[in-house]
Parts: sequence; C-alpha cells; structure tokens
Amino acid sequence: MSVAPCLPALAECGCRVCGTEVTTAVRREPGGHVLHECGTCGVWSVWPSPPLDRLRAGYGESYYAAWDGEARARLRMWRRRLRFLRGAPGRALLDVGCARGDFLEVAKAAGFEVQGTELSPHAAARARARLGVPVHCGELAEARFGSGSFAVVTLWHVLEHVLHPGRALAEAHRILEPGGRLVVAVPNRACPLFRAAYRAARGRKPHLYHPDDREQHLYHWEPRSLARALGHAGFDVVRTTPDPCAIGAAKVAVDLAGRLHSALARAPRTAAMVAVAHRRGAS
Repeated sequence: MSVAPCLPALAECGCRVCGTEVTTAVRREPGGHVLHECGTCGVWSVWPSPPLDRLRAGYGESYYAAWDGEARARLRMWRRRLRFLRGAPGRALLDVGCARGDFLEVAKAAGFEVQGTELSPHAAARARARLGVPVHCGELAEARFGSGSFAVVTLWHVLEHVLHPGRALAEAHRILEPGGRLVVAVPNRACPLFRAAYRAARGRKPHLYHPDDREQHLYHWEPRSLARALGHAGFDVVRTTPDPCAIGAAKVAVDLAGRLHSALARAPRTAAMVAVAHRRGAS
C-alpha cells in the first residue's frame, strides 16, 4: 500500500496488541490521525487515540435509542450467535462489553450463568435492572475477577473500541479456566465487497477512523492479524468464520455476497468475523 509522503516510514507509537515498539504509518485519517500497521501481528491502529472519558461519553442513552427499532432483528442476531457456544466446556459466562445485556439475556435463557462488564454507566445500569445479574461498569481488568472464574468469555465487537486490546486479551486469558472458550467478533478489514458497496452508495471510499464517528474504531483487523493477536495472548484459534450480525436489507445483501466470497477464498470476506479460541496453558 502506498503511503502519503508526509507520513513517516516508521513511528515509535508501539503496538497495544502485541507490544511491538515500532510500527509503520500506512494511512492518514481525518482530524490529524494516522493508522499504523504492526509488523508483528499486522493489526492497524489509530494514533493518537482518544481519551477513555471521550470513549465512555459516546455510549450514553442516545447511542442505544436506535436499537429499540431493531429489537426483533437484534434478538434473531443474538440467537444466531449462540451457535458459537455449542459444546462450551462449562456454563459460567462473561460477556465483555455487554451493552444493555441483550446477549446476556439470550445466553441466560440457554442455561448459562452470566455476568457482564460494560464501559457505559447507562448501559450497565440498564443490564443490571433488566436481568438482575452482576454487571461491572468499567474496563475488564478493573472488575478483578478471580483467575479461572469462567468457562466462556465473549467479546462481541469490543476489541476494535478498547484502548488496549492486548491487555483485554491477557485478562480474558487469566480469568478463563484452562481449555476455556474465548469468542471474539470484530469488523473485518479484508472485505472488498463492503468497500465497493460503500463507494457505490456514497461516492467515496470509506474512512477507517473519524473523530466524529458514532462508533470509534481504534483497531482494524483481518483474519490473519486476529489469529496472531489471539495466539500472542495465549489462545489456540479453532476457527474464524463470518459473523452473522447483518441487520437491514442492504447489509444483509452485502453479507450474503460476502459469504459466497468467503467460501471461495476459504477465509472470512464478510464485513465482520468471529474467532473461536481455547485458552492455552495451565492455571
């Protein structure tokens, strides 16, 4: 990929996924932000990243208002995602970034003993009130769960938003029992059909970061970089597949085309993907 001449060839920003000290600047984004690629894990990250308080403020009550009109479609989505829990080694489940508790509710109905963490005070309070289950408001490490507390940890579209994905994965490894299951969903940068559809609909290529975006994607993944990040954190990846999360006719159409492309490429080429992994090592 060509890099604008004004971008430095290398930058000592450091990778917050695997710890590599020097990354390569690959793309300029609005607001003076630059995307850097890690030469070790391959993840693209935004630099500089916004402060935690700004990220938290973006997920107030107004953010979730749009979900109310999609309630039925979202319920079907969460039920589809339950298939990634089949054959789980136990029933104790933690959903990191649980929002208002939609997946917790579905997993609880399926027989799991559920807890959650959530950065948004509004969403965490809503989840606790709805379900009557423990939901920690804050980052995962701040909850201070005991080592090996859970058989399953899920992160549904969380790693692209957190300030330190490497720390989140390390903590997930610590709180999972040996052989425990990790389920991670993230947007997929390797989705040419989405980029083509976006350009056709809006007349321009999609940006990967904008400081005014409704959702702040600080990290950008493709199948190989996600697998490397999970491996670095002590997980063995079992499979990586398309994420069945598309809602709305246009997105569903692009998703179906992406699934056909995925089958031909033998790798996810949909707009989002899910990795299922097992915790490696003794407790």
